[in-house]
Amino acid sequence: MVVDRLRAVINLDNLIHNYKLLKKLNHDKEIFAVVKADAYGHGSVECSLHLEKHGCKYFAVTVLKEAIELRSVGIKSEILIFGKTDPLNASYLSDYNLVQTVDSYEYAFKLSQYGKKIRVHLNIDTGMTRLGIFAQRIEELEKAVSEIKKISELEYIEIAGIYSHFTSAESDKEFTLKQQKLFDELLKRLKAEKINYGLVHLKNSSGLVTLDKNLYDLARCGIAMYGYPPVKTDDEFLPVMSVYAKVIAIKEINKGESVSYGRTFIADKEMTIATIAIGYADGYMRILSNNDFFYFKGYKLPVIGRVCMGLTMINVSGVDIQEGDEVEVFGKNKLLEPMAKRALTITYELLTNMAKPRIDREYIKK
Repeated sequence: MVVDRLRAVINLDNLIHNYKLLKKLNHDKEIFAVVKADAYGHGSVECSLHLEKHGCKYFAVTVLKEAIELRSVGIKSEILIFGKTDPLNASYLSDYNLVQTVDSYEYAFKLSQYGKKIRVHLNIDTGMTRLGIFAQRIEELEKAVSEIKKISELEYIEIAGIYSHFTSAESDKEFTLKQQKLFDELLKRLKAEKINYGLVHLKNSSGLVTLDKNLYDLARCGIAMYGYPPVKTDDEFLPVMSVYAKVIAIKEINKGESVSYGRTFIADKEMTIATIAIGYADGYMRILSNNDFFYFKGYKLPVIGRVCMGLTMINVSGVDIQEGDEVEVFGKNKLLEPMAKRALTITYELLTNMAKPRIDREYIKK
């Protein structure tokens, strides 16, 4: 099918390059490839199949449906669910051989009521205050140990791993090291109690780049795997996604004429305007109205007027551009980080915004 409006080009070679780079940073230990939210907009099925083909043995998602989708297309590797699967759906965890995150004895007990073996990873809350067994203070660790011991004694629950999540490894090293210290102390106490906690993982993309000591069994990597490490590094990560949108109309306007809703742009001279087939329904954020540009053959073409639901206008005065041409929304010629700053957000959101059925995906590899 011919691309009708816009397309996201996913470079699977760049994905594997980044994956191998992360493994190297993790001293060749394994990587949990985080493919939640449709692999951050890149396509979880295609990315996971390619990663598994190149040796990836561990995948992580947020919800049960994401995990089942991967199993349904033939992924045989370990799949960890970060979120909380409703205990009424416990049969799927067993039937599809999935690993469920557990954040309390109460939740583990409900899962165990299914009556078949379910493998779990323990989530330890060392500072995120989101999900997890509370362990934000030294004086709380004994209580955490006691709760984990109770979980380990449940007949149908098998503890296969344990992890915590850094809140700000990219910006607050002191707090990050505090979290790490709490986590390591908890592991020490669990070991003293002879509680088998399985695989250990703590570092995320930021932690893997910034922290070199205290190696664990695995690291969990999402955003860096797609080419955007959240901290400065000399390592060469390659963007995996580029987005292109078609020019669908070109018109001339006179001085004093306005563009788009609300008349937020008024031409101060005669101009040539192109209408581009992308809008906020496609994930291109409305906050970028009058505040961004698209790239075309060396030109940075400013966005003018408000971004519409499915259309955006740009100034193409003096540029040889025709209907049917494509402009680059972001990619190798227009980096995502500055665009995220203009949108007052993070690269994660801009990428996951691209997980839209209106966007055609094209996968390239050698």
